[in-house]
Amino acid sequence: MARRTFALVAAVASLFASAIDLDDSGSLKLTGFYNLTAGKILSGKDSEYNLQNWQYQQWHCPCTIQNWEYVGVYEKYKGWETTPESLVGAQLKKTFSDTLSATVQVVSRGDNTNYRPYTPTVDWAYLSWKPSADSAWTFQGGRKRIPLYYYSDYLYIGYAYPWVRPAPDVYGWPIYAYDGVNAIYETELGAGWNLTANGWYGNFKQKSDAYDTRIYANNFFYPPPPGDVNESWKDIWGTYASVSNGIFEVRGMMMVYHDSVWQNVGGTDTIWTNKVHTRIMGIAGNVDYKNWLVRTEFDRFEQNPTSPASFVYDYLLAGVGYRIGDFTPMYTFSHYTTEPNSTPQSVEGRNTSYFSLRWDFHKNMALKVQYDITKDKSQYPFPFWGDSDLLSVSLQGIF
Repeated sequence: MARRTFALVAAVASLFASAIDLDDSGSLKLTGFYNLTAGKILSGKDSEYNLQNWQYQQWHCPCTIQNWEYVGVYEKYKGWETTPESLVGAQLKKTFSDTLSATVQVVSRGDNTNYRPYTPTVDWAYLSWKPSADSAWTFQGGRKRIPLYYYSDYLYIGYAYPWVRPAPDVYGWPIYAYDGVNAIYETELGAGWNLTANGWYGNFKQKSDAYDTRIYANNFFYPPPPGDVNESWKDIWGTYASVSNGIFEVRGMMMVYHDSVWQNVGGTDTIWTNKVHTRIMGIAGNVDYKNWLVRTEFDRFEQNPTSPASFVYDYLLAGVGYRIGDFTPMYTFSHYTTEPNSTPQSVEGRNTSYFSLRWDFHKNMALKVQYDITKDKSQYPFPFWGDSDLLSVSLQGIF
C-alpha cells in the first residue's frame, strides 16, 4: 500500500507488459485507456459584477472550463454533460529489436475543438533507441507531449492519478506537444533512490488554436468576428530531473522557448507576439507513505522576463489523501494568478478546492467522484468565467 500510487504510474508507463499481441512474434502490441466523464454545474455566479447569468464568449454562464488544451467547458443550463472530457485512446508499440522500437498513440475526444469532435488525433508518434539493451540512456525522436508537469505523460490516462482530472488551474497551455528529440537517463543512486532525467528540444505550430481563438480572441484583443488565432513555440529547450525512493519523490523542471501568436483577419496576419522569450519553471514533491499520499506542484511562467512589460504567471496545487481499502478520499487546493511586473494590466486568477473520492473496484478500473468549488479572482472589464460548483463522475481505466 505504501507505494501504490507511484506503482500506478509505473504500471501505466509499462502497460505493454500485459498488452494485446497483434502478431505471433509479440513485437506489435496494443494498449488502451478511457475516461468516461460526466459533469454538472450545481451553482455559480460572477462575483465581480454580481451577475447570476451572463455570457462569456459563446458560453452561457454559470460555466467552468476544465480542459484548457481542448477547451472543455461545462455550462449550467445544459445539466449533465459528457462530451467536454470523455475520451478513448489506443497506443501501438512495434519492437524491432532489443534497442529499437516505435510508438504511436491515438486519442478520440468527445470535444476536440482543435479539430472536429470525436476526430482521432495522433498525440504521440516517435522512435526509441538505446545504445544497448541494458543502457541507462534512451534516445527518442518524433512527436511527444511536452513534459511540463508531473503528470504530463499521463494527463489523459486518468487511471494514473487520484482525481477526475489534474487541477485545471495548473495543467493547461495552448501548446502541449513538440516535434523534436529527447534523451532520457535512468540510474540507481543507492540506498533505494532512483534518478530519472530528461532533456528535449523541438518546435510546434498549432493553427486555428482553440485555446487562443475561443477563450481569448473576442474580448481581449479584437472585436468579433475574430479570425483564427495561430500559435507556435520555437526552439523549445527543456529538462527535468526526478529522484525517488518509492515513498518520496521530487521533480524539478525548466524549459525555455520563443512564443509567436498571430491572428488572421480578412486574409491579413495581425501579430500578437513575435518570438517572445519565455521561461517555465516547476517543482513537484510527492509522498506515498503507508496509507497517506501527498501531491504538490508549483510552476512559474515568465514571458520576456527582462522587459518592463513582462508577464509572470504563478500556479500551484497541494493535496492530501488517505487510502481506506479500495477507496481514496482526497482534498486538494489549487491557485492560479497573473502577476504583471510593471505595466498595469488586468489580472486573471482562480482558487479551487477539490473533494475527490477514488474507488478501485475492479482490476485496471477506477470510479471517481469529485466536487470542485472554484472562486474566480480575475479583474477584467467584462465578466469572465466566474465562480462555480462542479460535480463530476468518471469511470477511468486501462486495457
